[in-house]
Amino acid sequence: MRTAFDGFNPRPTNSSGDTMPTLADLQTERETLRAAQAKQDFEAAHAATCRQTDLVAAGAAVRAVLLDAIDGAAQRLLDAIAGEHDETRVHYLMSETVHEMLASVGEAAVAAAGALPLVGERVKRGVKPRDLLTVSQWADRHRELKSGTNAPGRWHTTLTPYLAEIMDALSEHSPVRQVTFMKSSGVGGTEAGYNWIGYVMYHLQKDLLVVVPTLELRDRSFNPRLNKMIDESADLAGLVTTSMRNRSNRGDLLEYGARARIIKAGANSPDSLRSDHLPYVMCDEVDAFPWDVGGEGDPMTLIENRQRTYSRAKTYLVSTPTIAGLSRIDMQYNRSDRRRYHVPCPHCGEFQPLEFGGRDKSYGLKFRTAPKTDVDTGDGAIDQVTAAWYLCRACAAEIDEGNKTDMLARGRWLAERPHIRHHRGYHLNALYAPVGLGLNWRAVAQKWLNSQGDTAELKGFINTYLGQVWKEQGESIEGLSLISRLEDYAADLAGLAVLLVTAGADVQKDRIEVSIVGWGVGEEAWLADHIILDGDTAQPDVWDDLHDALTAAAVHIAAIDAGFNTSMVYAFCESRRWAIAVKGVEGLHRPLIEDDRKRKQRLRTRRKKGQPIEPLGVDQGKALIYSRAKLTTPGPGYIHFRRDPAFDDEYFAQLAAEKLVTKFRGTRPFQQWVQTRARNEALDCLVYALAARRLIKPGGGGISLAARTITQSSKNAGISLAGWKRGPTIGPG
Repeated sequence: MRTAFDGFNPRPTNSSGDTMPTLADLQTERETLRAAQAKQDFEAAHAATCRQTDLVAAGAAVRAVLLDAIDGAAQRLLDAIAGEHDETRVHYLMSETVHEMLASVGEAAVAAAGALPLVGERVKRGVKPRDLLTVSQWADRHRELKSGTNAPGRWHTTLTPYLAEIMDALSEHSPVRQVTFMKSSGVGGTEAGYNWIGYVMYHLQKDLLVVVPTLELRDRSFNPRLNKMIDESADLAGLVTTSMRNRSNRGDLLEYGARARIIKAGANSPDSLRSDHLPYVMCDEVDAFPWDVGGEGDPMTLIENRQRTYSRAKTYLVSTPTIAGLSRIDMQYNRSDRRRYHVPCPHCGEFQPLEFGGRDKSYGLKFRTAPKTDVDTGDGAIDQVTAAWYLCRACAAEIDEGNKTDMLARGRWLAERPHIRHHRGYHLNALYAPVGLGLNWRAVAQKWLNSQGDTAELKGFINTYLGQVWKEQGESIEGLSLISRLEDYAADLAGLAVLLVTAGADVQKDRIEVSIVGWGVGEEAWLADHIILDGDTAQPDVWDDLHDALTAAAVHIAAIDAGFNTSMVYAFCESRRWAIAVKGVEGLHRPLIEDDRKRKQRLRTRRKKGQPIEPLGVDQGKALIYSRAKLTTPGPGYIHFRRDPAFDDEYFAQLAAEKLVTKFRGTRPFQQWVQTRARNEALDCLVYALAARRLIKPGGGGISLAARTITQSSKNAGISLAGWKRGPTIGPG
């Protein structure tokens, strides 16, 4: 008998008639899978376990290795530094020894673990020291160049092999303290500095100071280039997040990593050079740094003060040079071990530096020009270089520029003074520029031809193509030779044929320098003293000291330079009729002192407007001083120097600090006084003292006097003219 439920299936089916799993089936399957996974995990964990006795044995063996290493560490360190006395060298030898010791401990731990190698591997990983990564290795691994280069992509030091040693000398484990790179333009000196910045950021994460000549140059050039390097190199971009850039970083500061900073300063701003002490400093284009920043002294000294507390501080100086005697990079290079890059001749194998040579040398860069045609004649026509090659110093063979890539790859830096160990100096010119990444030899030769006949352009060629200082050729004196003329006479000039005493004062921000000079017939001069009065010239104290110094020297008339702190000079001269404010005016044909008629006419006009100022033709004054310094027989015009500490090597170096040179603008020659060293106050003071002498001479438009005394009462008030009187002319008219 059939019922209504016959043939009924309680489990649903799909369209194909297959029975679908129930919820209970799915739950059962899930639990089955979980059980299988748990079993697999258990078996894996069981396989990773070990016997307690094995673990104890492996731990004891590794412990023995570590204890042995600790016991022998002291002796290994002592052996490593035996005979070394230099603190920096000792530090780096100990660092390398510890690095090697930890690496060997790791290998020994793996071997000692025996049946449990995992224990040894974990110990090896734990004691592994940080890699001794060099700057060039970091750049090759992490620096990216995406724009602004002829070789985009990953940085390759092999393209500029001469930069490898320069960069590696800046590495953390290098014993070098300072690297000086005097170079031509376009050989990668600044890029090497950027690689060092990236190395410090990524590998060391320590504070670094970067100094460029001005704050304006920092904002216009350095900041965009630094941001570009960070953006293009992924490993650096990860250190400086977007939120950090927006929140913490400014034009003068970049914060990155955990608590590290890059401080960006301008050499023209003393405030930007003040900060906490830090270990690393990069100075770019140091020849453009001022010699005195805000009256606080040399910016390089301010920078050095910030590294005092670090025994492993490092400094990188890079620049094209400027004028001999005024070039910071040249001075620093001459203090270093002076390295030059020697490359092998492809013909004889002789290693030699690439040098421009010149027409009078049998080696160096040589070139051929195209024959002139009718259209190439006339003024301003310049020969065109068609080919350039290099002549080997050893075998005189012609070296084609196509050999340069291989020559650079095989080159090496050689030091002229290898005994200097912690300051490396490198020099490089444009002849080393890699093929395809810089100027070729023909372009260098063409620039040489283009610069002939123009002193300014030739100076630029010497500085930026050859990487050498420009030596001014002209009329000057030899400062050291004047030391042999020192004489013994009293500071008060007693017993000498002195008719009157003048003073010339040069005003700076932090001092006043003044020369006291006695004058005889025919402007024969006796230097009595050269005084340096330290103090803020915007404050009255140093001016009181000046008054006291002039009073003590019984000066008849003083010429005070009003080129700096003019208002203070005016205030000093206004209440002292014997003090005259002066200001130097350039011009070879301008007389030192105006003639009487012009001077009186000018004074009538100026007195209506306020305090008069005497314009001095300083170029003529310098010419007079230098011509008289060359006189060898005492008499009219001769300059005597007193044997006194005031007249030392520095004084005579300042006296000889300028040179009259002949320059060319096109085909027209002209003469100009140029400074050959940073300080020339001694020369300025003597010129002012001579001007003061002529200001009281009728022929010079001044007042002739027979007697004159400065009294203490004139310190704060005008002086009585009772002692002034018309007298006979002093000296030649």
